[in-house]
Amino acid sequence: MPPAARPATISELAAAAKADPDAASPAKQPLKYYLRRAETHKSGGKALAHDAGLDLERAFIEYARAATLIVETIPSHRDYATELTEPQRENLTAVSTNTCGCKLCGHGAGMASQRSA
Repeated sequence: MPPAARPATISELAAAAKADPDAASPAKQPLKYYLRRAETHKSGGKALAHDAGLDLERAFIEYARAATLIVETIPSHRDYATELTEPQRENLTAVSTNTCGCKLCGHGAGMASQRSA
């Protein structure tokens, strides 16, 4: 049996997440492009963490890319203040809320299920 590969360090995972070319220059694409990319990364992370065999390292990278777009790239986009309404901008700042409801990450409905168990 071959030896198991060691898990990646947080530094290695962060470096892999920073390799996302979308986060580099927010002025290159329309704002909606970055909003869609953030949603794609978030959905990809969720699928990898919950549905696709628990590839937690790749899930971390996808979630980190989504977070970088939401926290850094999108707010600095030239059209951020004009194309998004105040409620939409507030929703983007509420990224710390987990809505997956799973038991694995300990948030949402999964957390309530764990407490009642």
